[in-house]
Amino acid sequence: MSRISSSRNDSSTPSEAGEANLGPASGRPSRPNSAVQLRRLRRWALALADTTGIAAGILIAWEIGKLTDQNLLWAAMIVPLWIFIAKLYNLYDRDDRRIQHRTAEEIPSILATAAITVVVAKTLTELLPIPVFPSAAMIAIGGVAVMISIVLRGIVRSLYRTVADPEKTVIVGSGAKAALVSKRLTQAGTAIHLSGFVAHSANGEHSGPADLGVKYFGGIENLSAVARDREISRVVIADDSLDSRAIGAIINDCREFGVAVTLVPANQEVLGPDTELNRIADVPMLDFHFSIPPRSTMAIKRALDFTVSAALLMLTSPILLLSAVIIKLDSRGPVFFRQVRVGKNGKRFTMFKLRTMDADAESQLDDLIDLDALEEPMFKIPNDPRITRFGRFLRRSSMDEIPQFINVLTGDMSLVGPRPEEEAVVALYDERQRQRLSVKPGLTGPMQVAGRGSLSFEERLALERDYLDNLTISGDISILARTPKAVIRGDGAF
Repeated sequence: MSRISSSRNDSSTPSEAGEANLGPASGRPSRPNSAVQLRRLRRWALALADTTGIAAGILIAWEIGKLTDQNLLWAAMIVPLWIFIAKLYNLYDRDDRRIQHRTAEEIPSILATAAITVVVAKTLTELLPIPVFPSAAMIAIGGVAVMISIVLRGIVRSLYRTVADPEKTVIVGSGAKAALVSKRLTQAGTAIHLSGFVAHSANGEHSGPADLGVKYFGGIENLSAVARDREISRVVIADDSLDSRAIGAIINDCREFGVAVTLVPANQEVLGPDTELNRIADVPMLDFHFSIPPRSTMAIKRALDFTVSAALLMLTSPILLLSAVIIKLDSRGPVFFRQVRVGKNGKRFTMFKLRTMDADAESQLDDLIDLDALEEPMFKIPNDPRITRFGRFLRRSSMDEIPQFINVLTGDMSLVGPRPEEEAVVALYDERQRQRLSVKPGLTGPMQVAGRGSLSFEERLALERDYLDNLTISGDISILARTPKAVIRGDGAF
């Protein structure tokens, strides 16, 4: 019978530190059939989303004359081909394996699946005695399939979160690290329900997670009873004091008990999205890919900035016009707010926003906050009295940021990057904090999709440093895809 030992990295033994038993496999409660069936249904629904996208692409290609009647029947082979390649990319299994998975994160894999499917299907028609698929038809099918698949996959996951119970989760650990993990899981949305935490009895009750209002279930030796009585489906280990033997025991017993396990690694601050887990024999190793982005990446990023910002500026021009009228009716002053901000390498530029405050808001700032007394080089003023009635709506909806597409077009800003700060705030930066000036500031960025104004400066800096160390086009696309949801939720928007 396996045992969960709360052994630390010091010399304390399992009997001294305490242990917990999750019980043998024969005694574990079975998973609710409804939960298993829902997960299975989600996998089938994701496959159906892909199939629908391909079918729509085939019909559109046929409708516009790129696909002949002879090709139409043979085009059905694209469906199993796509499903097979998508399976190789784990596009139907990641939801079950990961503590959280977003459709935006799999966009690069969907694009790769589409590209490989198109190439393989085209090649097969060249080699086999069947009608050859025109290249234009394959491009149309692939493009339509990608767009529809992404949308439908997002809908499938949204519906799943609506009907499925949140994943009941318990944290193992205490202190600052467990508190940070607790905060992030609480912010993760409705898919996760943080039931509580267990920790060493000596320091658990008054530690970090408890300070955030997370319920304390006692020592690690209580994990078995907590998992059984509260029907916990996931355990998150966030305790660097546990040695490999203790962690291994927890993992083994959770496997028997049917509980998923997520381990937060030590020194997680330096692990970016491009960190890869490799192995040499039985030794796991982490490969870091910290480097200056190549010029090709930055060129694509600039092309994306120009194209998207120009298109969105045209699409939102009616909103700008209507907002301008309401701003003039709501309060005295100009429509646009102009302010000097600090951009890449300390370059100053004029940033544009729709005015959301009184015309003399700048002169009132000294009465509201003392910049010299700030503990961190940032500030947000909840319930700022300078904000106008319509301005509050503009801020909550982020519509006041629309004129910044002009800054993106001119090259002073990018679609994705750290937010631009005022000169007075940047003057307070230390050398470490000035790292965020190594790229163009962004209209949106990692902070906007992870809490916005509710983040502390250190949390914000960690997110931005991670972005800088792992800057990729796919990462930018993922942030752009997650931004609308963050705007709609309005978390931390003042």
